[in-house]
Amino acid sequence: MNLNTWLNEIYPKIVEDLNINPEMDELSAKLMYELGKDKLLDLSVLRSLIESKRVVVIGGAISYEDLSHLKDYDVLVTAGKSILKVIDYVTPNVHVTDMEEDVDLLMKLERSGCILVLHAHGDNIDKVKAVVPKIGKFIATTQVKPFNRVYNFFGFTDGDRAVLMAKRLGAKYVKLVGFDFDKARGIKLKKLKWTKYILRYEGVIR
Repeated sequence: MNLNTWLNEIYPKIVEDLNINPEMDELSAKLMYELGKDKLLDLSVLRSLIESKRVVVIGGAISYEDLSHLKDYDVLVTAGKSILKVIDYVTPNVHVTDMEEDVDLLMKLERSGCILVLHAHGDNIDKVKAVVPKIGKFIATTQVKPFNRVYNFFGFTDGDRAVLMAKRLGAKYVKLVGFDFDKARGIKLKKLKWTKYILRYEGVIR
């Protein structure tokens, strides 16, 4: 996938299906940039960590048994609320999120050396305002046109965004653990269907 495909083919379909306002997505990204500015990390920081490495991306359905196998990978990436299931066992190298977690947890992760990849969209403007001023350095992402150091990895949910990020940055391979595309209802299930669609489009899953 490239930026043109995302912006002109896939993102518009998601906008229509989920009744998203692209202008609010743009507003949120601009706000994250304005509040972040000197805090925004360059993509090279992530690339040097991920390139040519064995990466595992953890979803919210991770089991206790899966936790024992995390040491088999070079880079551990948590997506969204999956962090709540692993934080007592291990600190991830990277955490990809639209900031639904408590800000104190995000601050703890950053202090522990985890690279935060924070996503701005129209429905989390309040989170952008609350979290970004309290966080130090981070990678900023958007689902609309990228600019300056606000990147677009083409994913829609935290999970597929984390996977596409690892692929784009040259991971040796990406393993998915704890991904369940059917265990949800309502709007969450709709979002997971798009996660599944995007990962299939990328050839990550069948």
